[in-house]
Amino acid sequence: MRTVDRHLGEKVLTTPVPPPLPALGGQGARGRRGVWVLELADERATDPARTGGKAAALARAMAAGLPVLPGFAVTTTASTVARFPGELPSSLEAELRAAWCDLTASGSRSIVVRSSSVAEDGASSSMAGMFESQLDVRGWDGFLDAVAAVLASAKAVPGVESAAMAVLVQPMLTPRFGGVLFGADPVTGRTDRAVLAAVEGGPDRLVGGEVDGARYVLSKRGRAVSSERPVAGIGRSERRALVDLGARAAEVFGGPQDVEWAIGDDGTLHLLQSRPITASARATPARGPVFGPGPVAETFPGALAALEEDLWVAPLRDATASALGLTGTASRGRIARSPVVATVGGRVAVDLELFGTAPRRRSFLRRLDPIPPARRLVAAWRVGRLRAALPGLAADVVAGADERLLEVPDLADLDDTQLDSVLHGTGPVLRALHGHEMLAGLLVDGDDTATTGASVALWALSHGRAAGRSDADIATRDPVVLALAPPRVGAEPVLPPVPPVHRPAPTIPDPAAVSTWREALRLRARW
Repeated sequence: MRTVDRHLGEKVLTTPVPPPLPALGGQGARGRRGVWVLELADERATDPARTGGKAAALARAMAAGLPVLPGFAVTTTASTVARFPGELPSSLEAELRAAWCDLTASGSRSIVVRSSSVAEDGASSSMAGMFESQLDVRGWDGFLDAVAAVLASAKAVPGVESAAMAVLVQPMLTPRFGGVLFGADPVTGRTDRAVLAAVEGGPDRLVGGEVDGARYVLSKRGRAVSSERPVAGIGRSERRALVDLGARAAEVFGGPQDVEWAIGDDGTLHLLQSRPITASARATPARGPVFGPGPVAETFPGALAALEEDLWVAPLRDATASALGLTGTASRGRIARSPVVATVGGRVAVDLELFGTAPRRRSFLRRLDPIPPARRLVAAWRVGRLRAALPGLAADVVAGADERLLEVPDLADLDDTQLDSVLHGTGPVLRALHGHEMLAGLLVDGDDTATTGASVALWALSHGRAAGRSDADIATRDPVVLALAPPRVGAEPVLPPVPPVHRPAPTIPDPAAVSTWREALRLRARW
């Protein structure tokens, strides 16, 4: 094993990985010649079609002498034909068990099981954080369960459900420091600068967004041009070694990299992941509307399936456009030119410029135009009338929605045609609910003391569980709890954990306790 010592100042940072971490194989640099499992030292592991983007990049880095932990990949072939953690083909189980035994010393060491999709770590999209990773995995059964969880996560990401998934397996490392290094400044596009983010411990909390960590802008020699929240222990020698690692990764992969790294207790630097920087200031400036979750974040907090998009997005788009037009928040021409509502990977977003929450450039002539002030006067008059009429309008819409909901028969008794009619018949009701909810949000000031649908739902869920009822029974008898679960077609709601109560309550508050019309409308939309 080749070791390179970098003497920087008074400290020594050593690369790559020394014992006692296990070295796989025993059959030369090519390692085990399996169909189902490929070691990172095997040259075939550099093929993303076999091992996915993440594992293939690490295999390339290892072949180039970068400090990569040993490991292996469960290939895309294995993930396609086998069902984890069920009964596996005998040849697959034999290869898998042999690789697992080598890496864990027959189960005495813990491991990390990570996704390696062919859709990950590409030049245009990294898919960072979209798939499952399992840390500190122990035992054979735990390993199989972790592989199953990683593979299952691929099916939950809209747009890449059919992309092949491999699984990357490496030793569990408990580092002193970890983080991310950008080989170029992703904000300014400067290639003579590197940006370093660092935390104490492993990088998973930083990558997952749990902590901000330290941030450094570095020169190509590791000098800190600027820093925020610096971490004691990340000195000049560590920064220099990390910048050098980024430069070596850029040479291997042909451009600046987004490098995930860790420094062990012994001062050893490890490359955990390398992928192209997918966001850079040198990219062509974006044009068109600025989209974000905005006012629909609470209604649709998660990604929608294709059927759900078909059923729910069109009514939301029509209702949003109508509400914006009625209030005069945006001109009808501006609304007509905008998609108003769009989906990105199944996630619902609105044109933020229409709601006045995204900045728009105004020309000199536009500032002199007398029409916008006149339009605002008309809008103010219109808004005053709408605000006065809104409680009565909302009450009618809520009552009508409740009547329609009570008319829905037991879905198990419907054939496909009847079920399709019920689903598509929700469109007009949703348009009314979403439209009036948008009007309430645009016209009525929020009340911080108001009883929300979520608070009533938490109360009902906590007391229902205290009474020993199942979540399914609670959702059936007290549907207000559905305010706590993302809307879904054909799936049981997954309700969150709530603080327990010491004794059950004899009655559940009526959902009518919700004290604002916007909350009442939003609750009916969820139902």
